[in-house]
Formats: sequence, C-alpha cells, structure tokens
Amino acid sequence: MQTETWHHPVGLTHDAGWELGVRRTLPAPDQDVWRRLLSEWLPQWLGVESVPQMVGAPLRRGTAACGRVVGCHMGRRVRLRWQPEALDHETVFQVTLQEAAGGTVLAVHQERLLGPAERQGLLEHWTTVLDQLVADYRRETVRGRDLPG
Repeated sequence: MQTETWHHPVGLTHDAGWELGVRRTLPAPDQDVWRRLLSEWLPQWLGVESVPQMVGAPLRRGTAACGRVVGCHMGRRVRLRWQPEALDHETVFQVTLQEAAGGTVLAVHQERLLGPAERQGLLEHWTTVLDQLVADYRRETVRGRDLPG
C-alpha cells in the first residue's frame, strides 16, 4: 500500500495558510531586547499604541481595535492576532526571543497569509525591518562605548 504525499510550496501550511519566518541575532541580553520589543519596536512596527502583555488585551490604532494578544510568555514570546493596515484580513503574528552565544535571537513568525505574493512581500518587509534593527542596535552600542564615562 502506498501512502499519498502532499508536496507544497515553501511557506504553505496544511492549516494556517501561507506563513513566513525571519530571525536575527541582536548583540544584547534577552531582558533588554524584551523590554525594547514591547515598549518601542512592536508598537512602531505594527502601527499600534502599545502591546500589552495580557492575553485578550486589544491592540489599538487610534480609537480602533486592530487585533488582540492571544498569547504571552513573559520575556520569551508574544503572539497576536493583528490586521496590518495594508491588508484586508487578520494575520497571526508572533515574536520569540531565545538566548544565543553573543546575544539574543529575535524570531518573527507571521501566518494566515492569503497567497505567495502576500507572503513574499511581507517576507521582504520583515527581513528589511530586522536587518535595520540589527544595524541600528550595533550603531547604538558603538556610540554608547564612545561616550566618555
């Protein structure tokens, strides 16, 4: 008896539509990355006022809700249902931190995307965002070392 195998393109899941993942290592301790992730980076990236750490809490863009927190493991992972301004549907967006040699790995995962073109556009977007974050963080660290102290 032969079993049937399903061959699918990269990024297509059986149950979550299209997905993507991007990872970068920041030269910083995970506590610092977590603090800045919630207070600065995620609100800026997602276009929301804040990202609460309480499951069920809404994400707000002005007076309108544009998502909610569906999972939070303090200091490690935040999972959101979120509708980007550029899309007409909600996605699932997750950021996970993991300690690594020389810093902290920051991993972005987004799923419930509608097709390969949407996936590719968002993959390019998040790759650029994380590359810029690493470059900015490195510049900031070097600038901090240059200050007299």
